Amino acid sequence: MTLRRKFILALIGMVVFMSIVFAGIALTSTQALIGHAETYVQQSFGDHLNQLLSVYYEGHSSWEGVQDHVSQAMTKPPDPKFAHPPRDFQHFLVFNQNNKVIVDPSNKDLGKQLTALPDHEKIEKQWQPITANGKIVGHYWQSIHTSMVDSKLAKTIGTSIIQGMIIGLIITSLIALLLGLLLTRHFTQPLNRLMEAVRRVGDGDLASRVEVEGDGDIALLARDFNKMTEQLNRNEEVRRNMVADIAHELRTPLAVILGKLESIQEGVLPSTPETILPIQDETLRLIRLVRDLQQLSLAEAGKLPMALSTVNLRTIVGKIMEQFQIEFEERGLNINISGGKIPEIIGDADRLTQVFVNLIGNALLHTPSGGSLSVLLEEVENLRENEVAGEDASRRLRDVFRRKDDKTEEAGSKEKNSRDESATGGWVQVTVRDSGEGIPVEELDHIFDRFYRVDKSRERENGGTGLGLAIAKEFIQAHGGTIKVESKLGEGSSFRILLPVRPQTL
Repeated sequence: MTLRRKFILALIGMVVFMSIVFAGIALTSTQALIGHAETYVQQSFGDHLNQLLSVYYEGHSSWEGVQDHVSQAMTKPPDPKFAHPPRDFQHFLVFNQNNKVIVDPSNKDLGKQLTALPDHEKIEKQWQPITANGKIVGHYWQSIHTSMVDSKLAKTIGTSIIQGMIIGLIITSLIALLLGLLLTRHFTQPLNRLMEAVRRVGDGDLASRVEVEGDGDIALLARDFNKMTEQLNRNEEVRRNMVADIAHELRTPLAVILGKLESIQEGVLPSTPETILPIQDETLRLIRLVRDLQQLSLAEAGKLPMALSTVNLRTIVGKIMEQFQIEFEERGLNINISGGKIPEIIGDADRLTQVFVNLIGNALLHTPSGGSLSVLLEEVENLRENEVAGEDASRRLRDVFRRKDDKTEEAGSKEKNSRDESATGGWVQVTVRDSGEGIPVEELDHIFDRFYRVDKSRERENGGTGLGLAIAKEFIQAHGGTIKVESKLGEGSSFRILLPVRPQTL
């Protein structure tokens, strides 16, 4: 059943339910109103009868002839709406001073004593005195009707109400059906377009989009759908590019290896260490590419094994600078490591070393001779970037901060307990800044993508495989931190890394 049909049926059902409820309330209220009206009529009739009898006794000083007088005064033509004439409806008896019936509209009990009547005890409790000249000269008793359910008036009114409610129910149901058709068509039309777009995406059309109108829930859903399809389309494009990039990266070393082996096999080249060395270099290049892809996949899946320990980032950066010292001197670069004292952090020293080797190596590669390269280490607090340690970072930390065996876990636990308890909640920021050629603004959003190079020529001496920065970003995120880049063309680049002193999940 479609949503539109469900909405129409629900609207009609609500109308029927409300009509039944209102009908019940109307019937109950009407019955109560009729009961009050009957009580008022009975009371008015009793007062009128009492006054009539008092005046008669005062005028005649006796009850002689009162039966005929009351009959003439109280009797009226029958009303066809009632089952009985009004005198039967208002049944009453009048007694004299000796408790003898002197007035009976039906003449059935006329002349009888009170004690001879079947309900004499009930009558004696309910009768009212008749006074004349300040003296009690008799009593009158009026039948009290306690139920109006069986009365013709109540049935007539109840039937009229039910008929009116049925007619109203039919009219309102038709109106509700018409309004439901119009409203559901208006409300479900955007949803139908969204469902059609979902079907197109399911068939493989990732370029499908939905036109968004307004700010309602369906509009928000349509915007989220458009964002989802854009992300799916982007992921599919990344997948295709990644396959093409991997094929490109594998083709060149494999072609070199195949060419060398065919030359050796055909006797064109001798099988000497000098001839085999290029084959070994290309094989190592393939191994590094496969290793980088494996590390990147593990990091993105949150399954990267981490050997956690206390890490001094200043020591790591100092060792890396020493390793590149010869290259710095050959290029004549001005090297500077600055910043105050920073706390030790908890992390994987090898992974962090790989990150900083990649950043410093890239800075060395893209900084011209005579330029500068600086590394700033400092402790920071209360930065908005610290919000990265939210749900996504915590989930990633829970996935990657796992030990492979019980011994490693036990060692990590002992090392955690031995740390300085005061070093909690802080952040360490490492900024690697160079004075190289810089990165174009339009390239900054893609600088951390896999196989992405600013240099489109793909020269390995200048471009590498394009995985270094992608791996660096995943490794930093695995530690619960962030990495950002700022750059201007011709003025150099600045990579800023934020790492928590102690990850939240430890």
